[in-house]
Order: sequence, then C-alpha cells, then structure tokens
Amino acid sequence: MNSVPLQKKETMKTIMLVSALILGLFGCFVAVSPTDPFPLPVPYHAFCRSLWLFATPCAEISTTIAQQIQAFSPEYTLILATPLKIKANHTSPDGINVQNITFSFSPTILTGGCHVSAQSITLGFTSLLDDGLNYCNLYKLLSASGLTSAPGFMEMTNEWACLGYGLAKCKT
Repeated sequence: MNSVPLQKKETMKTIMLVSALILGLFGCFVAVSPTDPFPLPVPYHAFCRSLWLFATPCAEISTTIAQQIQAFSPEYTLILATPLKIKANHTSPDGINVQNITFSFSPTILTGGCHVSAQSITLGFTSLLDDGLNYCNLYKLLSASGLTSAPGFMEMTNEWACLGYGLAKCKT
C-alpha cells in the first residue's frame, strides 16, 4: 500500500528532473543575449570551451595571449584585444578551415588572479569530432606563451564542453 505513493513520488521527481534539464538546455537558447561571453555554438559546428584559472592578474594574462596570437601570424589573426576580451581567428594551413577564438577575462577578487573563458568554434560545416582541432587552437596559444606553467594554472574542460578533447594530440 505504501509503494504506490512512493512510486508516484519517484515519478514526480523524475519528471521534475527531466523538466529542469530540458529547460536548462533549451531555455538557454532563448536567454542568451548578444553580450554573453559564450553564445551557444550552432549544433553543426565543431567547438571547444575551456576554463582556465591563474594566480596572475588578468592584465598580464590577456597581454601574454594577445602577444602570442601576434607571434603566430598569419596562422592566427588578432581581431580585438581589450583588457577583458580577446577575439582572434585561426586559419588552417590549407586555408580551408577558419575558427573564431574568444577569450573572456574575469578577475578573481579573493586571490587577485584571473578566470579565463576560452572558446574556439569552426565556422564552416564540419564534423563535430574535429580530432581536437579547436582544443589545440586554444592550447597551442596557452603552451607556447608559457601560461601552462604560470602560477596557479588550472584547466577545466571535458568532451561535453570541448568536442574532440579526448582525441586531441596536442595534449601529449
């Protein structure tokens, strides 16, 4: 007799959880404003999002990344560089694929460090599994500039946020 109310309660929990997930996934399509640092990528474009933490001030991190983008010209093209945002493009050596790259910088108040949201999106119609190309676009700038050895460096990403992350050969 007690199992019926318990089943009903579990069913309601499941429905609430599914509703919250659906609202979270599809509600954000409506809620994203043009000023959000990371609008959702179009589903047929390969993309990578990564979060980086540093114990170094954002001004130093953004300057270092901007300088590295310029050092890798013409493969990377600097579009915009401000203290809180960098936009660039990466063009593959064959000139066929172009990726938009965006870095958004947020100072961490307690530590005086920096929280960096990094994103690379392939502009053309490509396979979603890009063998880690978008991840490597970001990581190449980070490692070449020496920021992977910067104080307090920590990277957070996974296959859900960064398609092809597990296949990326630049990590080794």
